[in-house]
Amino acid sequence: MARESKAQLMDRLRTEGRWKAFTERREALKAAGTPAKQAWFEAATEFPPPQPTSTPTRPDLTIDLSPLRSKKPVPVAQAAAWVAENLDADWITPADAPSPGAWSMREWAQSSPSARSDFYKTFVAKIVMPPQEVARREEEESDQQHREFMQRLFGQYEPAKPKVSEEVEQEAHRQSRIRLGEIPG
Repeated sequence: MARESKAQLMDRLRTEGRWKAFTERREALKAAGTPAKQAWFEAATEFPPPQPTSTPTRPDLTIDLSPLRSKKPVPVAQAAAWVAENLDADWITPADAPSPGAWSMREWAQSSPSARSDFYKTFVAKIVMPPQEVARREEEESDQQHREFMQRLFGQYEPAKPKVSEEVEQEAHRQSRIRLGEIPG
């Protein structure tokens, strides 16, 4: 645990109403011959932050989870995308979740600030397209629309055929699952 600065200690003790007692103890130590810096440190160790008295929070057991029973699993990327969209939506219920895993992931991400941070680092960074990729895809789409317009204009229009074969699409999906850690590389 990080040590408090003098300013943080002073603010905390004032908030707790213990600042006067701290200064009296520090001055007593100095009067007994303890150097000022050492007196501050010794007095600070005698006034530690109060220990938390509450138990760790548990999930709200009053939530009806039965709608999740009939839901099938979804890919982790899909669940993470749903969680990212609904993380702070307090009106969301288990019935809204695409799968039990998505609901569980949302509950975990909401459980603490560090879990939220871990969620963003682990999942969101991998499902959000980098800006360069977004720009490249938009440019490809624009080029395709331009080609189709020109073909229509000159009477040579044939609807574009899908560029990606099913095998390539399956391989891309497999690589995505490897990046997310769903399957071993």
